[in-house]
Amino acid sequence: MKRINLISLVAAGYLLFCSWAFAADTIPVGVPLAMTGAYTGSGDDYFKGIKMAIDEINDSGGLLGKQLEIIRYDSKEFAPEVVMQGADYLCGQMKVASVHAGWAGWGQDVRAYGKYDAPFFCDDGSQAAVDVFKENPEKYYNIYQLTDTGIEQANSMFRALMALPYKYPNNKVVIINTDDAWGVEVGDTLVSNFEEKGWDVAKRETVPYGTNEWGGILTRIRRINPAIIHVEIPSAQEVITFFRQFIKKPSDSILSYGWGITPREVVQNLGKAADGIVGEMPSGLPGPVAPNAESKVWMDKYIELYKHQLPAGSWITYTGVMAWASAVKAVGDPYDFKAVNKHLKEVGYVGHQGRIKWDKDNVLRAQAGAPVVHYQVQGGELEAIFTDPPIKPYKNSKFIVPYWIKK
Repeated sequence: MKRINLISLVAAGYLLFCSWAFAADTIPVGVPLAMTGAYTGSGDDYFKGIKMAIDEINDSGGLLGKQLEIIRYDSKEFAPEVVMQGADYLCGQMKVASVHAGWAGWGQDVRAYGKYDAPFFCDDGSQAAVDVFKENPEKYYNIYQLTDTGIEQANSMFRALMALPYKYPNNKVVIINTDDAWGVEVGDTLVSNFEEKGWDVAKRETVPYGTNEWGGILTRIRRINPAIIHVEIPSAQEVITFFRQFIKKPSDSILSYGWGITPREVVQNLGKAADGIVGEMPSGLPGPVAPNAESKVWMDKYIELYKHQLPAGSWITYTGVMAWASAVKAVGDPYDFKAVNKHLKEVGYVGHQGRIKWDKDNVLRAQAGAPVVHYQVQGGELEAIFTDPPIKPYKNSKFIVPYWIKK
């Protein structure tokens, strides 16, 4: 019996040593993304960029001579308790050196990951999340937003709609948004912009996620026959079903989907039937024609890897990983969190489109290195037609009048 216990003890010690040795040779990186639920598609888009960056770093010899190890966590639909559990698991239990998320909540993620010091990169785009940061910037100094707020994205969307080379038949607009912080921010901002411009906001609808029956709303829209319909729902199924029901008897309206056009599953599902819909991608890399040679190499590699065009989130999460790795190289220690965060804040990072820098609220505002890109679906794919700032036509791309509008 004593011999058996001794063997068991030695075996346990060996396993512990192997586990320690493995951990010592890797740098764990936390990736909390939706792997189940309504946001699985966007979670997959974000993960592709993260994995591409980590694979490139590992293939080139690692970071400070160590391989990066991805530790995943399913954020599901971002309930506060789930987000908090993710932070405690990744930062508290697994001791990750950084955390790379996409859309991660409306401020609950700031509180959860602000308990720790590891840099946390997210793509919330919500003023609500920024307001949490502003409650205590010293506590939440490790939180980095990868995109501008919904308010500023809505401002950019409005500028793009007003810049279209198209004569609107009237000045009526219908705005539909979700009932969360993001949707309300975007909807309120668009209402304010249109009214200030002298437009008639003929209808404003705030709907819950999971709305897939649009008959009643579309009946009222057809009576209004607005020049613009803007739908801001960052979940694919709702915008897909809206279009399928809209196109059965379309009004003479420009259909604007905002961020909702850029999750890959939307254009994959609708194909060329969606030709004419406009939308935007914050912190984007314009496509399908890349803005420069370096971007083209990256974009070609992405398409070769994943067999489709660049969707929302992939490029900026890739850039977030690379910005963190660059800071770690400069500091020399992935766990010297104060120094790594200081470098990120003060130096930023030079990406494919130029240097990016976070502002005083650790928000990556729309800038030349990470612009808002405005798209139109053409030929069943996203075609960049504007970049902002400043709002200007992109290369040789041209806006086309949607086929459902009577000429």
